[in-house]
Amino acid sequence: MRVLIDGRMLMGRFSGVARVVTELVAHLAKRDDTVPVVLCGNEPYLPWVDRDDVELLVTNFRRRDRTPLRRHYWEETKLGGWISRSNADVYHATWNSGVPGGVSIPTILTIHDLIPWAKPAGGLRGWIGRSCYRRSVSRSARRASVVTAVSDFSRGEICRTLGLEKPAVLTVRNGVSLPTEHAGSGSKAAISELGFSGSFVLYVGGHEPRKNLAGVFRAMRVYWRDHSKDLTLALTGTSDALCVDARAEYESLPQGSRVRFLGFPSDDELGLLYRRARALLMLSTNEGFGLPVLEAMAYGCPVIAANRASLPEVVGEAGILVEPTDAGDVASWIHGLSDERGCRSSFVVSGLERANRFSWEATCEGMVRAYQAARECALPGIPECSQLSLATHNPT
Repeated sequence: MRVLIDGRMLMGRFSGVARVVTELVAHLAKRDDTVPVVLCGNEPYLPWVDRDDVELLVTNFRRRDRTPLRRHYWEETKLGGWISRSNADVYHATWNSGVPGGVSIPTILTIHDLIPWAKPAGGLRGWIGRSCYRRSVSRSARRASVVTAVSDFSRGEICRTLGLEKPAVLTVRNGVSLPTEHAGSGSKAAISELGFSGSFVLYVGGHEPRKNLAGVFRAMRVYWRDHSKDLTLALTGTSDALCVDARAEYESLPQGSRVRFLGFPSDDELGLLYRRARALLMLSTNEGFGLPVLEAMAYGCPVIAANRASLPEVVGEAGILVEPTDAGDVASWIHGLSDERGCRSSFVVSGLERANRFSWEATCEGMVRAYQAARECALPGIPECSQLSLATHNPT
């Protein structure tokens, strides 16, 4: 089965969606029953160039076409032609939209979340960008043979917002790559090369308002006031990307010198950070899945996460779920995790057990079942297709 995978998002900064796509392609390439064909932008993903187990279909989609209006226009007028010339048996739109009209092969659409629908950010703030985004997503969902979500929470949001019946949307959860024995086991000196030393808590992710970095800074303010000033807060990204609320909290911190922005660490550096961190803080008010919490648990890093959206579904009882606005409670948990022998060790063990329940192999298997289900459908959205149930890995 030749599977065309939309990989256009791999142009630009590596995102959570990019992680899902690269892992899916890697695991499809290992199978005897699938041939992954990646629909690229005009800048192919370099690690896949010259590989004999992954085919690349290089299109004329450019970085400047990523804006909502340009992307919508390209998907409606040009994407269909590229799908036709791929000679694929199934097309998988992996980027929330990207299912043009008139496609003659079965299509699968993965919607990771609908967060921008209610609270647009970036290029979606204007009415043109917002209109293009909503039209692209809703049209793609109606046209697709099968729609998949990455969590039950996202599945519910998709059905409620787009007016789809729940049986018509399948949950295929993301996975996590379990580290090898020595992965992320670098020295403290390697941490100091990233700009700080000593004990630290870690945040991994973007800086938009829903990530609630303002809440992270407030919790650290309370921790530094009530417990210790010797703990560093380390965050991926750069300070100039902070949203307005987060920037105001950051600039008002008396202990601002204890905050370190890490830029964009490599996978090896990120593994080292997870290994060495006292805890991962993820106080997001909305998440479609939340890959960093799984990654942290896989590396033995305790997780303090918000009790919102998909995070309880992913964390389960293996981490600490908190009200993201309760800075005092978050600070108390950070302090409690300083005990290596007691509280911390129990969360390390339960987190490792939890991470082992998720795998990219299971994600890939779930998607292959979705591809097979789509091929059994003569038309998008017919009842026979919408009633199919995929028993993918369910950690609960």
